[in-house]
Amino acid sequence: MVSIIIPAHEEEKYIGISIERLLSQSGTVFLKKDEKNGLKLNGSDNSENSGKVLCELTVVVTHGKDDTEGVVAKYKEAGVNLISGNFSGVSEARNIGASASEGDVFLFLDADTLLNDGFIKRLDDFKNKDDFIGTSKLLPDINTFKARIFMFCNNIAHIITKTSMALIFCHRDVYKNVGGFDERMQAGEDLKFINLAVKNGFGRFKYLGDISAVTSMRRFEINGYFKTAMEWMGGYFFKPPERYDVVR
Repeated sequence: MVSIIIPAHEEEKYIGISIERLLSQSGTVFLKKDEKNGLKLNGSDNSENSGKVLCELTVVVTHGKDDTEGVVAKYKEAGVNLISGNFSGVSEARNIGASASEGDVFLFLDADTLLNDGFIKRLDDFKNKDDFIGTSKLLPDINTFKARIFMFCNNIAHIITKTSMALIFCHRDVYKNVGGFDERMQAGEDLKFINLAVKNGFGRFKYLGDISAVTSMRRFEINGYFKTAMEWMGGYFFKPPERYDVVR
């Protein structure tokens, strides 16, 4: 089973679209929690779902100023597991989501990132391999020359440096061996998570170029492409910033 974990804080504008894109993935069946019987298939029996990828989706909402929680709650009957609270940051939210997940494959996904069709089925190919961690090809959500060139270079950088943006996938054993995301960090926690997995031999880095996701370029458009790239390079070669500017 593939477990998707989305941390969300003040993402009312994006989270509904992200959830709908996930639920519309072909060849997948999303499971939901049932108080009496545990996990059950949404509105259909096992025979009808033979050959389909079983998934679960957990959205961990940190309380904020908008109605992110209300948007997510609308999808509970569709199989979305909602967890909400006053969490310390994205690392704690991811770890809480992981602790509530039962799949063999974990996908940590940003709230403003949309999976293209076939993504989840591709990840399911790794369910019997316990030593992988990685990311995929990313596309910008705006069709400008600057955004396309930047994301093209960004994808190459991920292959070379074994880093990620917007999404990380791994086997649940890799997650457990690393010990989850460092909750003391407000930025650079994803880089540390991957580095620990690879350097300690818990997982081999995989970049999947045959599947892709579309991610928001809002941070780059507002803060500037050059400035944001320099911040990331500084975090990779020297020290991650204490925190990133909040962009909504």
